[in-house]
Amino acid sequence: MTSTETGTGLVAQQLGAGIAAWVALAEQIGAPAKRQAVEAAGQVVLDALRAGGTLLVAGNGGSAAIASHVAAEFLGKCIHDRHPLPAISLAESHSSLTAIGNDYGFDQVFLRGVQAFGRPGDVLLAMSTSGTSPNVVAALAEARRRGVATILMTGAKGAGQGALADHLLVVPSSETPRIQEVHMLWAHAWCEAVDLAMQDPS
Repeated sequence: MTSTETGTGLVAQQLGAGIAAWVALAEQIGAPAKRQAVEAAGQVVLDALRAGGTLLVAGNGGSAAIASHVAAEFLGKCIHDRHPLPAISLAESHSSLTAIGNDYGFDQVFLRGVQAFGRPGDVLLAMSTSGTSPNVVAALAEARRRGVATILMTGAKGAGQGALADHLLVVPSSETPRIQEVHMLWAHAWCEAVDLAMQDPS
């Protein structure tokens, strides 16, 4: 078997595994209790933005990319035209992340962002597939001290982290790609709802 044939087989194998995982996940995340939890957290985001609050978003690695994506959806639009909404990815600035990490420690890179921008009436959406990332945990604690509403999206390993946030949303999976995909699904649902609720009059 050639390397090309082997590679094609691996792609097919992983694609099939991903689809099978999504079939199982779709049923689990569609369960009434899970949907209610996601809807409640999304309503917090919608209400805060309607009231003039700011959405802060934080995460590491792939979750940092999702944080940037989510912030961009609110600042721009997801599906419908509307006024730009205040949303900040705390993982966006390489200069800030490296400066804070170098001067204060990597566990403070999001905490200092919350200190700079977080106000009562705002929302911090934090993502950690393990639910234990020190910089995410520190940011959530600081947000609560400041009266900022908190949402933590995590995976199965973070199921016991309910004390960290006002809203804990757990993807019932230990596979990082699947966890992050569901986080994006949930965030997109919120973005679409905000677009519909706040779109400009035609």
